[in-house]
Amino acid sequence: MADSFMVRGSHSPMQWMLDLRTYGMKIHYNTTKRGHVGWNGRDQLLYKGIQFTMAKFRGMVHGLLHDTRRLLLAELLFGSNTQGREADVPEVPWDSLRDNPAEERRGWNFLQDQRTRMPVDGKTWLFSRIMGNASVRARFIREHAESGINRRAVDAYAARVGEFREKLLLLMHITGGQPARGPEILSIRHSNTAKGGHRNVFIEDGLVVFVTRYHKGYAMSGDVKIIHRYLPREVGELVVWYLWLVLPFHQRMLALARGSSQISAHMWPAEAGEKKWTTERMREAMKRESRIGLGQEMTVRAYRDIAIGISRRFMRGSNAFQLDEGEENEQQVGEDQAAAAIADAQAGHTSHTAGLIYARGIMEQAGAVADKRLLFRASSVDWHRFLGFQSALKAQELASRKRKRCPFEEDAEEERLDRWARLKKMNAKEQLKRLMGKDAEFRSVQEEAVNAIKAGISPLVAVMPTGAGKSILFMLPAWAEPGGTTVVVVPLIALREDLKKRCGKLGIACAEWNARQQPDAESIVLVTPEAAVSEEFMTFLTRLKEMRQLDRIVVDECHVVLNEQVDFRKQLQQLGKLMAAETQIVLLTATLPPSREEKLWRRMGWGAEEVVVFRAPTVRRNVGYRVVKLEGRGGKKEQEKRIEEMVEGVLGASAEGKVVVYCNTITKVEGLVGAGLFQCEAFHSRIAGGRKREILEDFRAGIVRVVVATSALGMGIDIPDIRLIIHADEPRDFLDYAQESGRAGRDGLVSEAVIMAGGEKSQDQL
Repeated sequence: MADSFMVRGSHSPMQWMLDLRTYGMKIHYNTTKRGHVGWNGRDQLLYKGIQFTMAKFRGMVHGLLHDTRRLLLAELLFGSNTQGREADVPEVPWDSLRDNPAEERRGWNFLQDQRTRMPVDGKTWLFSRIMGNASVRARFIREHAESGINRRAVDAYAARVGEFREKLLLLMHITGGQPARGPEILSIRHSNTAKGGHRNVFIEDGLVVFVTRYHKGYAMSGDVKIIHRYLPREVGELVVWYLWLVLPFHQRMLALARGSSQISAHMWPAEAGEKKWTTERMREAMKRESRIGLGQEMTVRAYRDIAIGISRRFMRGSNAFQLDEGEENEQQVGEDQAAAAIADAQAGHTSHTAGLIYARGIMEQAGAVADKRLLFRASSVDWHRFLGFQSALKAQELASRKRKRCPFEEDAEEERLDRWARLKKMNAKEQLKRLMGKDAEFRSVQEEAVNAIKAGISPLVAVMPTGAGKSILFMLPAWAEPGGTTVVVVPLIALREDLKKRCGKLGIACAEWNARQQPDAESIVLVTPEAAVSEEFMTFLTRLKEMRQLDRIVVDECHVVLNEQVDFRKQLQQLGKLMAAETQIVLLTATLPPSREEKLWRRMGWGAEEVVVFRAPTVRRNVGYRVVKLEGRGGKKEQEKRIEEMVEGVLGASAEGKVVVYCNTITKVEGLVGAGLFQCEAFHSRIAGGRKREILEDFRAGIVRVVVATSALGMGIDIPDIRLIIHADEPRDFLDYAQESGRAGRDGLVSEAVIMAGGEKSQDQL
């Protein structure tokens, strides 16, 4: 019956329905839909209720990559760090990875190719690692259980595997190029199967590629489209680690704990007790991750439209994503493809026919055409570069210089040149008044330093007294030209929070470095010295540089680079690594004696002749400096008495003046606070971060008027009405003393800095 009536040419109702369908499809593909994609400025996308910049989008993708990588290495492979090498996880041998797409044996995948010598046996490696770690081993082994396995631990591990698969699904969906439909990507297999046939995951020239065969009209036309989507190496690495090291262990543990011997070849298999892998689950995962990374929800369907809109605006025509796989764009081809087409024409056939029939490679996948595959790869790699993946950016550097740049690269370079041209023409005095108020004027060497920063001079060092407004040197350019990014290395939590708060009040987009929510779209990014020299942050800098966003790097309180303590914040001495970013470098400090300049230049990797220094007198004229000499070893009582007198003098003189008492040791801080001489709070390294913030806020608001502290309160505390600084112990270092005494009188009113010499000396460490 079906062969007789459900076919064309039968003059039956089915013939009429098929003709009607064809007519409807013709209308569908020749009638425009209502538009939803718009653009604000160069790169802010508007889609229905969603809007974000491309920098924000890149930050979301790389934040998701960081979280997925951390989950895999720390919780599935039991490493100690998010970086593979530090976590002692074997590296993927990309240069020697081989695959045979023509191999159709059941259960076969690229890991079984005999030409590839993997560094370890993936079937046993994770078992051995767990057996060598007593705490992890105890988690999985239950001696009295019949299987010897703790089922709860296995279930917990399976839940983490499920979470990883969910994140990996989104990464593959977003980074592979044109997004597949949900059913396409959810059905891919990593190994060959008897019923399903060929797998979908392959290795090709150092990249992982997943291949789908799908067409929404297949039931009617029998037309199957074969689509290749290539993953950036950073994402492909997660796929290989998962299939190589995690999956064998996971499958074996499920078999032991649950008695299940069935092994699925699907990347996202339906396992007992787990949520099913449906498009609805994928949709909810996409909404969750976009909410984290973009601050707004984006569905899988919305992303499909959005990705195509982005590619049409920023990628070259031949590699822009099409609305549907059926839409061919054969008119725009590269020079190589055009030459190949002529050669094929000389042979009397088209390029498509040549790919299907003539001179096919012995390892060519069934149904795939080499010429089409190269175009898919070029499109995917352009997308990787647009997203800022370092592997793709490095590959671009090694490629021929004749290679034509994508529109997004040309736009980014044009925007960078325009931004710097506008900055150089900026009237700094007028912009300062707009930013700070009509009465604002430059102080000290501010104007000269700002003009040098405008001109792009680097390296540049500004030495200015505390309270003289060093931060305006990077805030003003970032506010005037917010399209670029200024990275500010800040050594103290209190200083970072103060800068972030001030930027917020001035309307400057500012964020602290967070690997999970990467701040690609911010005008100012605050980062600790430890994070600044990390591999992950250096990758972030490279991405900003390649996207032409990185304007400058500022090291605030740069005298910390001169730190000599081997066991204290060693990364302070490594900040010279930031020179690798090849951007403008600005150092700011209130305490850099000329005698220490050469040492600082050396640590930063500079020659003295290339550094431009702006130096202002750092002695504060409104601050009186004096030394109080304490006599004899019975000086403790005398010291406490003198401190009490000076503090009460300030507290009694006005209702607003504040006091900081510095001690060299935590023991002495606690002793003075415990003596009950006056109402005060202790501040040192052993106090929790949250409590420190509360103390500083109360101190700033005048709720607390006296703080007894170690040097943990040294740099970056910008509280204007501190009238008295007391050093209960002789300062250990001139640089520290300059910073600590500089907290006094930042509002310009008369204040005092007192050193108490003699008396007790303690050897306790800070």
